[in-house]
Amino acid sequence: MVNNNHTVHIVVIGGSYGGIACVNKLQHDLPRDLDVAITLVESHDARYHCVASYRALVQKDFAKNLWIPYTNVFPKGSPHKVVRGTVKSIFYDHVLLAADKPSELTPPNGDATCDPQRINFDYLVIATGSMVPSPAKWRVNSSAEGLMLMDKTREYIQNSDRIVVVGGGACGVELCGEIKYAFPSKAVTLIHRSASLVDYPRYPQSFKDEARRYLEKYGVQVILNESADIEGLSRENSVQKAERTIILKESNRTIQSDLQFFSTGMSVDTGFLSTLRPCLSHGEVGQEAKDAFNPDKLLHPHTRAILVRSTLQLEHDGFPHIFAIGDVSNADPVPTSMSAIAAGETAARNIIKLIKKEAKKRDGSHDKIELCEEMDGYLCRSWNKLEDYAPIQPLMVLAMNPTGGVCHLPVLGTWFGNLGAWLVKSNDLFSGRFWKEMKMPRP
Repeated sequence: MVNNNHTVHIVVIGGSYGGIACVNKLQHDLPRDLDVAITLVESHDARYHCVASYRALVQKDFAKNLWIPYTNVFPKGSPHKVVRGTVKSIFYDHVLLAADKPSELTPPNGDATCDPQRINFDYLVIATGSMVPSPAKWRVNSSAEGLMLMDKTREYIQNSDRIVVVGGGACGVELCGEIKYAFPSKAVTLIHRSASLVDYPRYPQSFKDEARRYLEKYGVQVILNESADIEGLSRENSVQKAERTIILKESNRTIQSDLQFFSTGMSVDTGFLSTLRPCLSHGEVGQEAKDAFNPDKLLHPHTRAILVRSTLQLEHDGFPHIFAIGDVSNADPVPTSMSAIAAGETAARNIIKLIKKEAKKRDGSHDKIELCEEMDGYLCRSWNKLEDYAPIQPLMVLAMNPTGGVCHLPVLGTWFGNLGAWLVKSNDLFSGRFWKEMKMPRP
């Protein structure tokens, strides 16, 4: 996918865990003799460290750790740049941004394109993440707006006495834990429709049981195998300060509440793929075949996540130069920030291998290299065969307060009590790590 007469352009859409991991790996591993320019497209003015969002709801001074500027992602004077904008359409060799004129957060090198909404690429990494109900992630356009909503939600918590959280996944569990630890006199109730909290595949029952035990030790009322429809509360309106009498569906039991959180469900927005079509020179040929291509073939029929191969390329022969990682893809059975980071680094390594192979093809050094069928005809040897992404072993740390929580780690298994979670995550919720990763001094 590399043109002979210009710089190789890599576009990464999304500047969160997976996207930044990919960008950093590319910068670190790309040979200096390759003419490559990386463009990071991000809709926000700063990276949101959502892993730490619940701590900031109960500790105002912690909120400053959540929004990390993109200022130093790329070195000054490099050919790389950060463009602030929202991708509305993806085509075979370029993306189009939404109508608002994009702004560059870091100065560009070279002449500006004639169309400010169009960004060309030779390789593309889709790392747009997922949407989950706030306060886990805020649907905002700026860090200032996010901090304002966080302050407002913190006031809601401080001024409420009977708090109900619907949804006992990792988000709901951590939210309950943080609130109850910071405000032990408040009544906190967690309603979950399953028989176990954090009921994810590949995680042992001991981990799920310990999550419940930990919350109940601090006084959270955990109600399992129940659900409730609460007037006014939904995925779109996931934080509600209102007096409500909540009726549980199975038992008809009632609970009084003056603050409710909707903390269940993850969705992805992959509508930008509706414009993607194979190139006439690759895969299916002919204008008729191109026009007949259905982009829905690239998406999971239920979740709408992007279907990828083990190499993280789109699961279609026509797009060997396009990768999808993290929550927006189907690469991981249980998407987490750590799995997104691992996928981002794998995609970066594979892109570098593809660039090197294209360079060898151009300089004629590919003689006698055998074709690999699983590589869709790309020339390869063992040293440049694309890497298969292996989903990370089950790893989850539930930081329920500053002193600890519950964690399940590969090999070590479930760590009971405070020490394990505190050592791994609870102390600063990885804030220091990610500010360092963004090459920014921690506030």
